[in-house]
Amino acid sequence: MTAAINLVNTIAGNAIIGSIATRTLDSLVSQKFSQKNDKKKWIREKTLNLFSDLSSEVLEITCENLEEKQKKVRELTSKINLLIDNNNLKTNLKNYSFILNEYQCYKNDINLDYINEELVSNLKLHMQKM
Repeated sequence: MTAAINLVNTIAGNAIIGSIATRTLDSLVSQKFSQKNDKKKWIREKTLNLFSDLSSEVLEITCENLEEKQKKVRELTSKINLLIDNNNLKTNLKNYSFILNEYQCYKNDINLDYINEELVSNLKLHMQKM
């Protein structure tokens, strides 16, 4: 009889330990999953805000404020490049920055309004895929 009680106590103890271990493991997995989702959400929100800021800056470019806007566009595109994995968009941003830098030399050959609209369209397209 004492052996049976000891056996029941051992089984009950093992069940409690197993339950605690399962809950601890579940908690760790849930926490890791939650952290990963929070990171993705932060990156997405930050990227969308930067896209919005870049779009605003691009659409406000004029010959008079070109130099000021070039600096702001360069700053925003650098930040975006750190957050995105899309190589096509990175190339588009790089090309846009290059064209913007060369605009003074070739302003008669470059339709800046068209290029600005094209960049904003690319940003919108990428946002829809996010």
